[in-house]
Amino acid sequence: MTAATSSMADIAKPSLGVMKRKSIIIPQPSSHRKLKDAIKKIVDEILELFIEAQQIGKDDNGTTKMILDHIKKRNTNAVEVLEWLLNNQHTLQYKTLLGYFYLHDIGTEIDTRKAYVLYLAAAKKDYPIAQYLLGECYSSDMAIHYYSKASKLGHESSQIVMNKLLKATSSPPS
Repeated sequence: MTAATSSMADIAKPSLGVMKRKSIIIPQPSSHRKLKDAIKKIVDEILELFIEAQQIGKDDNGTTKMILDHIKKRNTNAVEVLEWLLNNQHTLQYKTLLGYFYLHDIGTEIDTRKAYVLYLAAAKKDYPIAQYLLGECYSSDMAIHYYSKASKLGHESSQIVMNKLLKATSSPPS
């Protein structure tokens, strides 16, 4: 083998000195995962309280106080809960709760537009609590539409509002 053919043979051979690249997966520290799980548990507890409050027609001040009290009782803060909701909008219930946080100054400044968009997204998927809360946002014929939809799906507060509206429209003015 000549020098020229020897160098060509070396080029054609795979280099034994080259290391293969491996993708490195850096696991999250277990403490970070535990914190996320703890926040999720708190959010689910708040969600349960929120749904119950909406079903029985608890007023917004009482519902907001109840949420804030629960957050305090669980030694967390509203911003952490809000951030978790922002990153986990995969259920209609979480979207609706996030909208409630935006509308009622929980962990963030009031942003009625964001609340409206979140309520609307969940209401369009026939979530009755979102339909009710969207109805609360409206002061036009659209309110009746969403109160009616939520009422037909069994939402008690919507049924109460629809009954009041029907009585008001069927009674002659005094």
